[in-house]
This record gives sequence, structure tokens and C-alpha cells, in this order.
Amino acid sequence: MLSILGFVAVIFAAYYVYKTAKDTKHNAIGWALLTFVIGFSIQFILPVVIGMIIAVVMSASGNSMAEVQDFVQKIAILIAVACLVLSFFGIWLVMRHVIKVPEDNSFVSPPPPPTFGGK
Repeated sequence: MLSILGFVAVIFAAYYVYKTAKDTKHNAIGWALLTFVIGFSIQFILPVVIGMIIAVVMSASGNSMAEVQDFVQKIAILIAVACLVLSFFGIWLVMRHVIKVPEDNSFVSPPPPPTFGGK
């Protein structure tokens, strides 16, 4: 259930980044795609890689496959929650960058001062 909510949050965040990037004259599709890739990879790919690394290290150190499976199952929720938090942090960093208006588009120069009677 936690992973489904995380996936929905990534989709909403990518949509929000798209709208914000479009409003602030950034590359909207690129930033939305980057947000989705960061959120998806940290939430779903990183936990699998961490679990595989733990399994390889434990089996190389001489533990049986049953012990490795029990240990990985015990810490799976901890890994999932940690990766969910890291994913939201990465998305927040992207949002923080996209919200900023680029310097060259931030203001229009004021008109020249009026001349009163040519003086």
C-alpha cells in the first residue's frame, strides 16, 4: 500500500513540476521527466538493489539462503520507508529549482524618464 501511495505522489509531483516549469519558462517536459525518473528510481529500483547487495554479501559471508531471506524480509519495510523519504527529498530538490524564475526573465526594464519641454 505504501508503494502505491508513493507512486501516485510521484505522478502528482511530476505534473506539478510540469505546470510550474511551464510557468517559469523552464523546459517543462524535461523537468517533469526528471522528477518522475528520480521518484521512481529511488522508490522502486534502489530498494531492490539494496536488497540484492545485502543478499550477496550475506551469502558470501557463509549464511544460508534461509537466513538471508529472513534478514532481508525483516528490514524490507525499513528500506522501503527510507527510500520513500529519499525519493520525496529528491523531488523536493527538483521542485525547489523549478520554482525559481530565471534571472533574464525576472523583470522588464523601466521606460526612460520623461522629458518636460525638452530640458
